[in-house]
Amino acid sequence: WTVLYFFPGAFTSGCTLEARKFQEDVDKYHALNSQIVGVSVDSVDKNSAFCREEKLDFFMLTDEGGSISKAYGSSLSIPGFGTFSNRQTYIIDPQQNVRWVFVDVESHIPRHSAEVLEKLKELQAV
Repeated sequence: WTVLYFFPGAFTSGCTLEARKFQEDVDKYHALNSQIVGVSVDSVDKNSAFCREEKLDFFMLTDEGGSISKAYGSSLSIPGFGTFSNRQTYIIDPQQNVRWVFVDVESHIPRHSAEVLEKLKELQAV
């Protein structure tokens, strides 16, 4: 299983909190045979520094240009600022089927990882 989460930008307060919560729960995800993968339009260097500084033990993908974000419907264009990854999370099963999408993550950041774990357990039980 893969938890693919899109976030607007490394080192911002919401994105840092979200990443830290996923990191706090990383062993719980591993126990459920799942991996966490973060995606943003940040550069490789910025994502790498973010992983190092926050001691993140999961994959972080760079989506410069936003093609992955667009493919998942998670692209957000703000005039004058550019294109970002909108804060959304996808649960993907081992057969590469998207099984669940969290679209209202912004208002749930502190408890989002716990909600993802709960939904992951529910989907795996089916």
